[in-house]
This record gives sequence, structure tokens and C-alpha cells, in this order.
Amino acid sequence: MDDDRPDLHIGISSGDPTAFRSLILLYFPVLCAFAGKYLPDEALAKDIVQEVFIRLWSGGHTFTTMQGLKGYLFVSVRNGCLNSIRDRERMEARHAKALGDQSTADIVESEYLALIYRAVLGLPKKMQEIFYLSYREGMSVKEISLYLGMNPKAVKRQKYKALVSLRRKLGGSQGALILAMALLKR
Repeated sequence: MDDDRPDLHIGISSGDPTAFRSLILLYFPVLCAFAGKYLPDEALAKDIVQEVFIRLWSGGHTFTTMQGLKGYLFVSVRNGCLNSIRDRERMEARHAKALGDQSTADIVESEYLALIYRAVLGLPKKMQEIFYLSYREGMSVKEISLYLGMNPKAVKRQKYKALVSLRRKLGGSQGALILAMALLKR
């Protein structure tokens, strides 16, 4: 990557806030994309990159070359991603041990259900309510519109938007969405 500021490492080494802002603008998206190759969770990837920048700012690091600064950034992000993966694997192993007799399929199903609920919680409140009334309670559009005092077309529109949003959050496949609906009806 050709840098607009090849002397950025000097500013970072001296604690220059302007240089630090420039570094973030230049490398934050690049490092997030790099972290995304290790972690499918975009928010976690961003968190790791933010932590690297925080450590860089508070650490008092000195860099003699721009390559050294870039190396620090990329190696730190990679290590942060690998640590996150390791920590998650350890946590999953502890959970599996704690569950003892529960089958792997039950664990995967529970994890997927938790993912679905997190995705639903990310919807606007009215959309969440319509979604739950429809898929959890089994209410029809007409019943929901009467229950909430809404126009049936508005209920249909909110329900459709919820499904589109969930499909996107669950990987974009119709199969994932169908599985999600089946799990919610249990």
C-alpha cells in the first residue's frame, strides 16, 4: 500500500495525535478487512483492530521505519484474532465438558438459536414484536394487526422487513432462515 504519509511512523513514535488520526483513517478499514479473514464476526474484528490502536496509542512504541509500524499493526491484529479464536475454542470446550451428556447437535442447535435471538434483538422494537407474535405465537397478520391496532399492510411490511434483515444477518441463505423459523416454533 502506498502511503500518503511515508513519515507517519515518526509522528506515531513521538505521540503526535494528528499522525495517529491519519494512521487510523488509513489503516482501520484495511486492518478490519485483514481481521475479517480470520474472524467471520465483523464486530469482533473491528473490536480487535480498535484494541490494537488503543495499545499503540498508550504503549509508547517507537518505530524507525514505516514498514516496522505496518508490521506491528498487522502482526498485532493477527495475534488478536488468533487469541480470540483460541479463547472461543477454550470456552466451547468448557461448555461441552459442563454439558456432559448433551449431544453436539443439541449444542449447535442452542448456539444457533442464541444467534437467532441476538439477530432478532437487533431489529427495531415494533418489528421484534411483530416477528415474535407471528413466528413464536403463531398469530396471523390479521390477528397481529387487531392486537397491535395496526393496519394489516403495515404488519405485512414489518414482517417482510424483519425476514429480509434476519436472512442477511444469518448468512443470506433461505435455508438458514427456514431453519431459524423451525427452531423458533419449538
